[in-house]
Amino acid sequence: MKPFNRLLNPVLISKSHQLEQLTSILNGELSPETAGHYHIADIDNSTLVVITDSPVWTTRLRQLGPMIIDIIFNRTGEKFQHIRIVSRQGSIKAPCQISNTINRVLSKKSGQQVAQAAEYIKDNELKEALLKFSKRGNTAD
Repeated sequence: MKPFNRLLNPVLISKSHQLEQLTSILNGELSPETAGHYHIADIDNSTLVVITDSPVWTTRLRQLGPMIIDIIFNRTGEKFQHIRIVSRQGSIKAPCQISNTINRVLSKKSGQQVAQAAEYIKDNELKEALLKFSKRGNTAD
């Protein structure tokens, strides 16, 4: 049995990569607050089709339309005559703002102390969170 990705049409895969690359180019050139609220959905003749996650971003990107066409041309050499921007609410999930998290190590003794302190907490959600955190105590101590 062939793997699923071997059954896909190579032309579609190439087109998908092209659209992903164009979206990535725009993400790098447009202001950071726009990232994750749109993606390049299609190239229809000389028209670039962009889908946004809300009417607000549709309006904002329409204002940036000429700039978007220039960015794509300057970075890829592809010249588009028009840009069509449409809203499809719920079609795009904005990326979570991921901070640089550090995986902290908790000693066994510290884990025990956090668990003891949690027993005196009246707020159930906080208590459960502390108890869950206390289980991260390193048992190798």
